[in-house]
Amino acid sequence: MQTRPSKPNLKSLTGLRFLAMLPVFLTHAAFEGVFTDADASWGFLNVMGTSGYLAVSFFFVLSGFVITWSVRPGDTARAFWRRRFFRVFPNHVTSWALALVLVLTVGTGIGLLPSVTQLFLLQSWVPDPAYTDTGNSVSWSLAVDVVFYGLFPALLALVNRIAPKRLWYWVIGTAVAAAVVPAVGLAALPDTPEMPLSGVSESQYWFAYFLPLFRMLECFLGMLMARIVLTGVWIRLPVLPAVVLVVLAYWAAQQMPYLYRLSAVTVLPVALLTAAVAVADAEGRGTPFGNRVMVWFGELSFAFYLLHNLVLKYGHLLLGHTEVDGEQVGRTWDVPGGVAVIAGGFLVSVLLAWLLHNGVEKPAMRRWSRPRKARTTAAAGGSSRPADAVPAGEVLAP
Repeated sequence: MQTRPSKPNLKSLTGLRFLAMLPVFLTHAAFEGVFTDADASWGFLNVMGTSGYLAVSFFFVLSGFVITWSVRPGDTARAFWRRRFFRVFPNHVTSWALALVLVLTVGTGIGLLPSVTQLFLLQSWVPDPAYTDTGNSVSWSLAVDVVFYGLFPALLALVNRIAPKRLWYWVIGTAVAAAVVPAVGLAALPDTPEMPLSGVSESQYWFAYFLPLFRMLECFLGMLMARIVLTGVWIRLPVLPAVVLVVLAYWAAQQMPYLYRLSAVTVLPVALLTAAVAVADAEGRGTPFGNRVMVWFGELSFAFYLLHNLVLKYGHLLLGHTEVDGEQVGRTWDVPGGVAVIAGGFLVSVLLAWLLHNGVEKPAMRRWSRPRKARTTAAAGGSSRPADAVPAGEVLAP
């Protein structure tokens, strides 16, 4: 595994991670239906649209970009896998256990097999909502990440062999492949049973949204964009026009059938924005996303991602609930009360994310991400770089 050394830290991409987390949080909050006024609840959901799906696509692209950007000279596949394992699983297992406690506390129930597949991050391979929409449901994206990490050394060798002048052809081809996935799902899979509010079936939705085989295309696209920047064939697209492209693509996606709104229309503009922000940092120009507050929140974003839906979903039920058609439904409030509940959920999520990040994530990386010999050598050499430091913006995207 090799790529160009001495790459600058990408603070703006770290800050942008948390900005992208906001629509994910707000979309999940909208699904909770905390407002007594049905018009307010539906209005909130309609305003969020598919912005949460756009953010998830960004995280996959970002994951491929920053990991490719931050590959260390002389790194090995084994060392890479070790770092990724101890960045993902301590946080994941902690949030998985917390989800089980909350499930038992509110009495919603969870099947043994779905729980086990979720623990081992296999749930996204199963075309059944009982596996993906249970426990800590957001961990489905980690099932995509671990497959990508497992294949990353081989994918990097492939990307490194592509001639720089051909990288853009690969970008277009990968974006087209991602855009074709919904069409294949709609044509090949049955249209029943139907997912609520979507007009597509559960299997079609799973095929286009959850299946790691296809979501990895977005990670691969991020890898290609990193190589484009590193090899000097970037098209010099500034950040502001890149943002405008994403906004226009998002608007266009809302005019398309549901499955195409998830990522098919927006994935290429998202990849262009990711590269544009990285170039701004690499050239020392920076962006508003790279300020200290945004970066601090960005560093918490993985932990926040894993915890926020537990706070929203089970916190809502713990505040009071009734049973409707065999399902537990949380209580509702007037608009000011509902806004206060959502704001409270955000603050609790940030606090718990800070505790998870500093109490589990960082200590695990410091203690186990490198072999004992490497840690001892670094300490003896007086290295100022802490054992859990992340080089050149190597961050986990949820």
